Amino acid sequence: MAEWQGTVRRASEDDSGVVSRILAEAFMRDPVSTWIFPEYGHREQVHPAFFAPFVALALRDGEVYVAGDGVGATLWLPVDGGDEADEADEFAGLEAAIGPEASKRFGVLDELMTANHPGEPHWYLPFIAVRPEHHGTGIGTALLRHKLAVLDRAGSAAYLEASSPRNAALYERLGFRRRPTTLDLPEGPSLYPMWRDAL
Repeated sequence: MAEWQGTVRRASEDDSGVVSRILAEAFMRDPVSTWIFPEYGHREQVHPAFFAPFVALALRDGEVYVAGDGVGATLWLPVDGGDEADEADEFAGLEAAIGPEASKRFGVLDELMTANHPGEPHWYLPFIAVRPEHHGTGIGTALLRHKLAVLDRAGSAAYLEASSPRNAALYERLGFRRRPTTLDLPEGPSLYPMWRDAL
């Protein structure tokens, strides 16, 4: 596995557009994104607008990190086991931005993920993304290790849903373990919930 030598920094509001574009590019061929947006042209057109509310939410309530000059990014959200933060502002215009069919499919995904989300306190990783031309260079691992080292020092757990067995294997190398159930989308792919206790 390649070891990337670049820097990872905390993102600010000024980085929101860059981070949304990183996510949009990185997830173009992702199985779950392909299920939400079956037509490639539509996916390409609306992907930045789809990811923008998630970036805004993480900048407001969590932490966003950028690798190098914008080759990768992570979004992290704290979950304390209580009521979740109000997301209405960030997601109010999502249906208008991505269309009713994609919005309906995303609603199915969101409901499935919410129903299966662990209740104990942890940091949630909704997205990690590396620009396609930089895959296999160790950027994703560097981004993960950056935050996981902080979580280990704080004694905090982490949770994510891997969108493919290949991605799950990367997370397992960094201490995540598959939970016993998968999240199966109707006539679509499965997601693999993974939990990591602080090491």
